[in-house]
Formats: sequence, C-alpha cells, structure tokens
Amino acid sequence: MKRANSSRLTAHGSGRLGAGRKLLAVSCLLWLCACSRSPLPRPNGIVSLVPSVTEIIYALGQESQLTGNTTFCDYPEAARHVYKVGDFSNPNVERILRLKPRLVFATLPEQQTAVAWLKQLGIKVLISRPNSFDSLFREIRAIGAALGASARTDSLVGSLQARLAQIPAPKQRPSVYLEISEQPLMTVGRSSFINEIIERAGGRNAFADIDKEYPVVSQEQVIERNPDVIFLLHPMRDRTEFGKRLGWRVIAAVRNGQVLDDVNPDIVFRSGPRVVDAVEAIARRLYAQ
Repeated sequence: MKRANSSRLTAHGSGRLGAGRKLLAVSCLLWLCACSRSPLPRPNGIVSLVPSVTEIIYALGQESQLTGNTTFCDYPEAARHVYKVGDFSNPNVERILRLKPRLVFATLPEQQTAVAWLKQLGIKVLISRPNSFDSLFREIRAIGAALGASARTDSLVGSLQARLAQIPAPKQRPSVYLEISEQPLMTVGRSSFINEIIERAGGRNAFADIDKEYPVVSQEQVIERNPDVIFLLHPMRDRTEFGKRLGWRVIAAVRNGQVLDDVNPDIVFRSGPRVVDAVEAIARRLYAQ
C-alpha cells in the first residue's frame, strides 16, 4: 500500500554527476532515441508516476504538460492514452529518460529505486506523500505552483473544501471496519489517510487504536470489535460470500445487512481530488443505516 508519512512535496535531483555517469546518461539517451520507432511527446514536459498526482494535474487543467505516466494512471479516461513509462511499483527509468522531462512526480517508498536513479541523472523529482486532507490541499497548491497554475489551484482547493463542509455532522458515529485485503486480513489504522476519510464521513474506525497505516488483523479481532458497518475494498470483495465466513454472522454489520462492496476503491486509496467523492460516498451509506 502507498505509504503516507509526509505532508509536503519535496524536491530531489540537483546533485552533481561524475563525468562517467554523465557520459553514460547521455549515451543512454542517444541510443534510446535512435532506436525508438514510435513518436515521443515533446521534451521538457512532466511525468507523473503517481495516479493521484495525475488526477490532480487533470483537475487543474494542466494535462497539456503531461508527457508520461504509469499504466495505473487511468482516470480520467484521457490519462489512459498518455505515453506509459511502466507500472506504479516498477516505473522504467529508460522510458522516462526518453521523454527528457523537466520534472517527475513520484512517491516513496515504492518508487525509491527509480527516484534514486533519476536523482543521480540530474532529473528534478517532486515526492508526493500527503497524509491528511490539510496536507493534500497543500500538495495541490504546490503542484499548481510547479505547473504555473496557481489561479486554478485556488479554485480547485476551494471547491473541495466547500464540498467537505456541506457533509452534515453525524448524530452518532457507527463503528466501521474497512477491509482492504482478504488474505491476509488487512484494514486501516490511525496513521492512514483513509482513517480521516472515515471520520469525515461520520464513521468511527474500528481499528483507529492501532498506530499503523495498514495493519494485518485476525478474524477474532474483527468479531470482537463488532463493527456496525463493513466496507470491502479489494478485488475479492463480495458481500454475499463475506457473510459465509465462519463465525462472522454474529457481527452487527452482517446481521443487519451492512456489509457493502459497492464503493470504488480508487477514490478511497488515491489521495487526490476524488477523496472528497470517497467521503461523500461513505457518508451516504452510513446515513442510510
């Protein structure tokens, strides 16, 4: 899962290279460009290795600057057709270099290897690691500033904040178990951005006492905590099959038909503009109890 332990964009990539590394980098670029048969986007654009950042770029109307992204960058639809530099966990540095970008957006720790190579090759990298709504809004402003879109940034952040403010305060907070993996059982703890999504939606995270982002838990722990609502957010999600788990029928959410599998995981896991969609979607289901 994505690690979220910082609240700002940080820059990397201004260190000096030795003559040998510079020669190697130049040779690599020349070879790649000479051997490529497919047309490349214009140089001096930006590359996003982070799906949430890609969504922010489009929300700011700056997609014309985006010359490369990953196979995981699939929203909005237009993002699917941008030149692909690899997947989220394994971006291809050679494909990034082919684009000659002025700026690359990445995240840690998943992309540490690629970031290290880009840094050594003198490519400027901005690290995305929001861990709260406040830090997300600061990150959107930082991205807007980096792309020369500060005016659009103010409008975007303002609209997201306004939508959050319109979500009514709950009369009571039902206990929520959010399952992100079935084998092993994995949920979200207090350190996860998703914990704040649950709280802003009006719920109470059943595992908020665990100071980890994505703790592995036991069946006994889930049964003991007896959540009022269960959200399934993984590829194997199926509320019908969930109710057949041995011993889980005693849980309030199962007894009352509050096991839900219809929330799009992407809007929850990607810390971009659509996390407000996630808050609204979860809130609607909690209020419908």
